[in-house]
Amino acid sequence: MEKEKLCLRCMRKIGNNTVCPYCRNESGKPQNDPYLPLKTVVGGRYLIGKLISENAEGNTYNAFDLEEKKPVSIRELYPKALLSRGEGNYCLVNVGKASEFIDAKDAFLKLWKKLSTLRGFTALTPATHIFEDLGTVYAVSEFLGEGKTLREYLLTKEQGYVSWDEARVLFMPVISALGELHSAGIVHGGISPTNLIVDANGKVRITGYCITDIRSEKGAMESELFDGYAAVEQYGLSGSLGTYTDIYAFAAVLYRTLIGSTPISAASRLTNDKLMIPGKFAEQLPAYVINALVNALQILPQDRTTNVDQLRDELSASPAAAGVASQSYPIAYDEHTDDVYKPGAPSTAPLMDVEDDYPEVPEEHNHKKGAIIAFVVSAVVCLAVLIGILVGFKGCTGDNNGGETTTAESTEQTEQTKEQTEVGFVSVSVPKFVGKHYDDIKDDDEYKKVLNIKTEYVDSEKERGTIISQSINPGVEVNSLNPKTIVLKVSDGLEVPDVEGMALDEAIDTLKDAGFKFVKTEMSSVATSADESNKVNRVVYVDDETADWKEIPSDGRLSATDEIILYYYGEYVVTTQPTVTETSPGPGGITPDSGSGAGADEGNTTTTN
Repeated sequence: MEKEKLCLRCMRKIGNNTVCPYCRNESGKPQNDPYLPLKTVVGGRYLIGKLISENAEGNTYNAFDLEEKKPVSIRELYPKALLSRGEGNYCLVNVGKASEFIDAKDAFLKLWKKLSTLRGFTALTPATHIFEDLGTVYAVSEFLGEGKTLREYLLTKEQGYVSWDEARVLFMPVISALGELHSAGIVHGGISPTNLIVDANGKVRITGYCITDIRSEKGAMESELFDGYAAVEQYGLSGSLGTYTDIYAFAAVLYRTLIGSTPISAASRLTNDKLMIPGKFAEQLPAYVINALVNALQILPQDRTTNVDQLRDELSASPAAAGVASQSYPIAYDEHTDDVYKPGAPSTAPLMDVEDDYPEVPEEHNHKKGAIIAFVVSAVVCLAVLIGILVGFKGCTGDNNGGETTTAESTEQTEQTKEQTEVGFVSVSVPKFVGKHYDDIKDDDEYKKVLNIKTEYVDSEKERGTIISQSINPGVEVNSLNPKTIVLKVSDGLEVPDVEGMALDEAIDTLKDAGFKFVKTEMSSVATSADESNKVNRVVYVDDETADWKEIPSDGRLSATDEIILYYYGEYVVTTQPTVTETSPGPGGITPDSGSGAGADEGNTTTTN
């Protein structure tokens, strides 16, 4: 099969088409560093296609097995903080990072070798081939390019969610596969609608396997956590990762599938740990399913469902789960059952506890929750709320002076409440930074409380300083208890080629080929020799704010839309002066200009424009 006749994204034959008729991929678009170029062959048999996903651990590509003539998926260990690409795409370990790379490589091999032994579970995508090449390690697994992520699958549903009957068929095989992973000593840590794929046969498959460092903010590498699905221990707030970590994530995915909304972040739930289920869902879902969700979504690992067998029993209404059900926690629901609960949007209706179905929280659990709240210093917020309640209570019931509160007392109480609130918890929904200018947001104090902003400057035709991508999607909730690191890729414009001394036409073409859209010319002076004719002698640009021209910045970079002016020497022109023969004075005593005879000045020249 000829390489040129494959779509490098979906790996189907496309003949001579430049745009794939199946997935609309454009074959002419390159794949740049730090990713492997398209059509690179690794392991002597795998043709690299489009990048599918990447994180701090490495990159996942669609690929084609040239020996077995079939598409596959390939995971490349490429920790960007530890490696860089050298000649021939060979991976070079960065200075001082050798031991860290060895550790990462050992962990990667250990994980994928375990995965290669797991067979017989439809929800798993085990490794079929593990090999070393180009200075790093690769793991080959089944191609799922024709499937959809669970998130995409749910968005195809008119309401954005499915019934329990449909969800049960989808997820029961996943529970069994999760149990197999745990038996092999693997904690996934990234179960989410992004890493669950609904394949062409309608089966849910688990993908997104990574080494543990990526799944915890305590790890040595930059973490990849999925807000709403990551458990509190992954944020470094309580304990270490375990099987209960995947239980939390699975339950959060099931919640999203049944309710149509992502659960609130575990870090945020530390200060408000009520689960919220709109009333219409509370009426439709079986009580044992709600009970299983509540138990699996407890904040603290010690309060949570700890293993797959217990979760399966509770979701199956097994008699073995009956004893556990009697210890379930209260759950909140939306009493306005006629309200439409839109996917992704929080309910605005009041919430209340289902006290008849779910008994009060045991006292021992209250102590545990109090401990974790104290641990994250959220007691300040609680104190502010308590003061507000006391103030309101006093205003309603009166005091020993007849129920009236003096102005001084009221002012003092208000100021105290304000002071406590100002130093408390801050929660922000990540905005859409893409398209904004970096200078407009870098000094914003509100973002600094919840985000650690890192920037990467990249070549781009966008205006210099424009944010072109962000590592945390808009809408994700972040808070001051657990500030997130967000990487903003910022346009650094384009490098201005050195065109001084070039012929004018050549300089214009060079600048336009480099991506600059507006190039004007101005003649600065007349050439003093033929060699200078129509040559560029100075390059400036027009400042948008002042409309004045300025010298090219010292770093030699401009925005693609900046207007560049090329000053050049005019054409060198040669003209011959007419000669005059000396004569005696003519009539009226007028004598012509003196000369030395016919042809005496022949060959003398002057330069004119």
